[in-house]
Amino acid sequence: MRFRDIEFRWSKHNNKYELVKWYQSNGSGQENCYVVAFFDKDKEGYDMRTIGDRFFEDKDAWVVGKYALEFLNAIFQIE
Repeated sequence: MRFRDIEFRWSKHNNKYELVKWYQSNGSGQENCYVVAFFDKDKEGYDMRTIGDRFFEDKDAWVVGKYALEFLNAIFQIE
């Protein structure tokens, strides 16, 4: 799920859900991304682990992160 420049997705590399921020490279027009937060699963549900201040630098990250955490914990309850 992507909202503006923030995407909630499954990472095959890290084997967990994550939030990433997309941005345009200087001059090349190529889109790149970096991780804003990870979602860790434990016996009680999911927790969000932010990377430094990245999560707080973009209000869209807060919106998508809140939605993602609610979504994952709802799925956890069903399992």
